[in-house]
Parts: sequence; C-alpha cells; structure tokens
Amino acid sequence: MTKEELIAKAKLRIRKTSTDDLDQDVGQLVEVALADLKRIGVHSSYLDSKNIKDPLIIEAALLYAKANFGNPENHAELMASYDMICTKIKGGGYHRSISNSVD
Repeated sequence: MTKEELIAKAKLRIRKTSTDDLDQDVGQLVEVALADLKRIGVHSSYLDSKNIKDPLIIEAALLYAKANFGNPENHAELMASYDMICTKIKGGGYHRSISNSVD
C-alpha cells in the first residue's frame, strides 16, 4: 500500500469520513509514526512510501494515528498497544532489508 492509502486507512481508523484541513494532521501523524519506526531501527525497505505491506508496520502507524488524533479517552491504552507493537517489531528482524530478512 502507498503512504496515501495508509493515510486513508488512518482516517477510517479514527472514524474521520469528511475531507477538510484536519486531513493534514492525520497525514502528519502517519509520517511521525513511520519516522518513529525508523528511529527504533526499522529498515527503510519496510517504510518505502510506495509499498508498505507489512501488517505490523501498518498497524503501528494506524494505532499511533488513533492514539494521537484529537484527545481520545483511551490514549494511554492505545499508546501502550503501539509500544507493544514496537517491541515486537524491534525483536522481529526488521532492522534488515526485506530482501535480506530470514523467514
């Protein structure tokens, strides 16, 4: 999926169906999530803006957007879920290129 498709999925996750200026905020949250994943050592091949397909990477971005858009009552729980996925990603060989990963 492209980054634009990921942003569209994030809009659905936060139940935002209209198109307005807040779409930029959703896009920014997805960008921050992907930057955070890069920061923890995820290889850039998993974060390619034209081909994001790993379900853990996608879910991490969606959770981050949901946790940080607006002021959700369950922010702490959502961020705990995001942190758990990041822990799984850190231990899952994501520091290697997709083509070099061990299955």
